[in-house]
Amino acid sequence: MAGKRQHYVPRFLQRGFLNDPLDEAQRTWLHRRGAKERLVGIRDVGVGEYFYSKLSTDGTATLDDLITEVEGDLDRELSILKGAQLGERIDPCVAARLTAHLMMRTAHVRSVFELGATLIIDSARSLYGDPSSARSQLGVDGVGTAFEKEMESALEARSTAALPVPRPLVRRMTSFLARERFDALHEELASTITHVLNEITRKLSSSIREAHNKALESARQSHWEEELAQLSWQTQAVSGAILPDCIALVRVRGQEFAPLLLREQDQVELVVLPIAHDRLLIGSSSIEATIDVASLNAASAACSSSFFISANAADGIGLSDSIGQRSAQVIDNSVRDVLSTLRQPVGNDMNRPHVEPTVTELETLPSFSFSLTCSGFADNELAERLGKIVATIVREAGRDLPISILDGITFAADYPAALKGLDRGDPAFGIAQTQPREYGRPVAQAVDVIREGKAKCHIVIDADIAIGLLSEDVDCRAQSTHMILSMLANLSHAMRYETGLNEHRPVTADAINTMLHPCVSGAPSGYYCARESAFSDPSAGQRYSDLVKDSLAGAQEAILKARLAYRTHNDLDTLLGVALPRISFVLRHVAEWLGHRDGLPPQDTFPGSKLPAELKAHGLDLWLELFGRDLRNLYDAEGQFTAGNIFALDRHVERLLWTVNICPWPMEDGRVYVSVPGNDEALLMENPSRNA
Repeated sequence: MAGKRQHYVPRFLQRGFLNDPLDEAQRTWLHRRGAKERLVGIRDVGVGEYFYSKLSTDGTATLDDLITEVEGDLDRELSILKGAQLGERIDPCVAARLTAHLMMRTAHVRSVFELGATLIIDSARSLYGDPSSARSQLGVDGVGTAFEKEMESALEARSTAALPVPRPLVRRMTSFLARERFDALHEELASTITHVLNEITRKLSSSIREAHNKALESARQSHWEEELAQLSWQTQAVSGAILPDCIALVRVRGQEFAPLLLREQDQVELVVLPIAHDRLLIGSSSIEATIDVASLNAASAACSSSFFISANAADGIGLSDSIGQRSAQVIDNSVRDVLSTLRQPVGNDMNRPHVEPTVTELETLPSFSFSLTCSGFADNELAERLGKIVATIVREAGRDLPISILDGITFAADYPAALKGLDRGDPAFGIAQTQPREYGRPVAQAVDVIREGKAKCHIVIDADIAIGLLSEDVDCRAQSTHMILSMLANLSHAMRYETGLNEHRPVTADAINTMLHPCVSGAPSGYYCARESAFSDPSAGQRYSDLVKDSLAGAQEAILKARLAYRTHNDLDTLLGVALPRISFVLRHVAEWLGHRDGLPPQDTFPGSKLPAELKAHGLDLWLELFGRDLRNLYDAEGQFTAGNIFALDRHVERLLWTVNICPWPMEDGRVYVSVPGNDEALLMENPSRNA
C-alpha cells in the first residue's frame, strides 16, 4: 500500500544485500561520502517523503500506487533470476524490463539531470553574462548567424509602408547598429538575464521532479527496454558485490563503467545490475568475460550519486570517497561537448575560406643601407648630427620591426614639393602628393618606390620634424621621434601583413565596396602604426584626439554645404567627391587614436583619453568602440587579417555617412543607390547664400 515514505530503491532489491537475512530488522550497510559506514534498516534507505506523489484524497490512483502495483511482478521476476542456473540464458525481455524499471525510478535520475542542468545554467551565466562572450555566442559580429537571421525575420514582418527608408537600407542600418549598441543593450538586459537564470535555478528541483514523474507515468522507459532487450542476458556468481544508488552500470566499448542512465550512443558492450551481494545480472553484446567484483565495486561506488549499500561493511571499505565522481565526470564531459560548439569564435569573415596569418621570414636587425637626404635646410654638420640620430632610431626600431624595405628618408623644408619631386622608380606609380584638408598640416608620408626592380618604401618628412630631433626640449624630441617611429611601423605593416595578404586569392569587391573602401583602406595601417609607436610619446594621444575632432568638424561643415548645393544641382558625384575624402580623414585619425590607446599600458587616463566622451555629443561614442574592436581583431586574433575582414570595415564608412544624411545601399542588380534623406528646406531658407 502506498504511503508517505516512498522507496525509490525498492526494498525487494535491497534484501539481496542484507547483513543478516534472518534478522527481522532487515539491515544493510549504508555508505555515504565523508561519513563512516552504518548498519541501518532498509526501510530508511533509498526512501523519500512523497518521493513520487502525495496521498490521494479522492481514491484516484497516484504514481506511487502504480509503482507499488508493478512491484509484485518485479519482485517475483527478481526471485526467479536469483535462482536461475548460472550461465543460463535469461529471457531478455524480463531482464530488460527489470533493469529499466529499477534504474528509471531512482533519485539518481533526478540528481543527474539536476547536476547537468546546473552546469548548463552556470555555463550560461558565463557565456551570456559577459558582453564579449555573449556577442560571440549570439553571432552578433558574424555573417549568416542565427542572430542575423532573427533580425531579418523581424524586418520581413514589417510592411514596406511601415519602414522609414528602403528595406535594404533598413537591413544594413539595423545590422550595424545592433553590433554598435550591443554592449549597451546587454548591460540593460543583464539584470533580466540574471533574474531569469536565478528563477530557473530556484525552480529546478521541482521542475525535474515533475518531468521525472511524468516520464514514469507515461512509461517512457519502453525505449530503454527495447535497447536492453537486444543484449544477451545471464547471471554470474560473485562474492561481496555492492548496490549503487544508480542501480545499473554500463560499459561502452573502449571506455570505463558509467551509470546506465548516462550511456552514450556508442555500441553498448556490457550492462551490469547487482541483484544480490552474491549475484550479478549481466547483459552483453558479444563478450563472455567474467567480471571482477573488486573492479565492479570500485566503479559502482564512483557511479553512485549519494550512497551505496553492501551486505558486509568490508565490501565497501575505502570506496565511499569516490561516490559521485564518475557521474559528475560523465555529466561534465557531456555538457562540455554540447557547449564546445557554442564557444566557437564568430568573426566577420566566418563564411570565407580560412586563411592562416602569413608572416614573412624577416631579419630582426636591419642589415641594409638607406639614404638620408636633407632638402632645403641644414649644413653638413647639422646633417651629420641628424644622420646619427636617425640611424639610431632605425637601428632600435629594427630590433622589433621588419623594416628592410626602407629605401631612404628625406627631410624637406618644402614638404609638398619634396613629395612631388620624389623619383618613384616606376611611372605607373604617378606623383606622390598630400591630400588637401581644411585643418592641420600633413608632415610625413611613406611612399612606395621601385629600386633595382624591388619594392621599397621612401619616407618623406617635413624639416620641422628634423629640427625637433635636434631640439633641447624633451617634448619636441619625443614628438619627432614618435613621428619617425610611426613611419617605420608603416613599413613593418607592409612587410608583415600586406605582402602576405596580396599572395592570397583576392576577395571580389562589389559596387558598394568599390565606392567606400578607399575611405577606410588606410585605417588598419594607421591603427597599427599608432599602436607600435605609442610607447615613444604617450602625449601623442592628445594630438590624435585633436585631429579627430578637427577632421570631424571640418567634414560636417563641408558636407553640409555640399549637401545643400546638391539640393539644387542634383549632382551626386560632386556631393560624394566632397563627402568621401573627408570621411576618410576622420576614419584615419580615429584609427590612429584607437591604435595609440591600445599601444599604451592599461590606464584610466592619458592625454586625449576624453575623446569617447567628447564624441558622445555626436552619437559616435559607441561606434568608436566598435571600430576599435574591428581593427583590434585584425591583429590580435589569429588568421583575421584577411581581405574579407578588411572589406568589412567599409560598413564604418557607411556609419559616418549616415550622420550627414548620405545613405548608400546596394540594389538587387548590384548597383549602388545613394539616398540623401530629407530636403534641407529649413537650412536652405535660413541660408539662401549656400544655394548660390
